[in-house]
Amino acid sequence: MDILKLKALEETRSFYKVELGKEDLTERERGKYLEALKLIEGFIKRKEKAGEKRKDKKFIPYDQKAVF
Repeated sequence: MDILKLKALEETRSFYKVELGKEDLTERERGKYLEALKLIEGFIKRKEKAGEKRKDKKFIPYDQKAVF
């Protein structure tokens, strides 16, 4: 899943939102766009959550010589 970039997902999400705004969509097309939009938003949430976890794990150098 690391292949998907957050920026690309956000651009895709905005594209689908624009497409959903069109009035000439059939009900089936609208349903597919909504389903894809839900999946994309789920991916974005997971990516943002993973990014937050990575920010919390900062490297703290440990000097063993100073302790022992």
